[in-house]
Amino acid sequence: MRLTRLLVLSALAVGAFCAGVSGQRRWERVPPPRDPQFYVTRNSLEEFESRMETIVVKGRTYVATLRAQNGNARVEATEIRDLTSSTRVQGVVITIIADGGPPGEIRALIDYEEIDALVKAFDTLAKSDESITRLTHFETRYRTKADFEIMVFKQVSGGVAAAVEGGFFDRSRLLMTLEDFVKLRWMIVQAKEKLDDIK
Repeated sequence: MRLTRLLVLSALAVGAFCAGVSGQRRWERVPPPRDPQFYVTRNSLEEFESRMETIVVKGRTYVATLRAQNGNARVEATEIRDLTSSTRVQGVVITIIADGGPPGEIRALIDYEEIDALVKAFDTLAKSDESITRLTHFETRYRTKADFEIMVFKQVSGGVAAAVEGGFFDRSRLLMTLEDFVKLRWMIVQAKEKLDDIK
């Protein structure tokens, strides 16, 4: 009789524990979104854009727009100057507008000093194929300091595709062919050349 009571109580305790776990809805299990209050700038362009109580001058030159499978990406060369301290920073702005993504535009800011490493990453990722892993699918990716991410992957249906992603609070992903991926690399190089012309 005592053993039966012990087994029944154990079963009730396990059941009560499992009910609490299975009763959680999915949104209670995913990590909370990033809080804007604790946002910290991640590169020089973001730091200059966030400056207060100073006069900031922003200049931009449009380079090109890439039309991808589910949206487009606009590439611009940019320079931000702080008139108070007579300092400046240069880089590339990539604006992503993705169908089905967050509303509005997602901007990725890439410092001038990051451009060469990003271009090399484009070159390396564009050569990705099934030989890089012995498993059936692969994905290669590279991310800049300000969360602009490029990736090449094998599709489930077969073939190789590419994507770019950007954003901090909300993220947008553009899907594209490898040919479009190489075009985007060319646009970034063109933006760098425009910045070199004004140095």
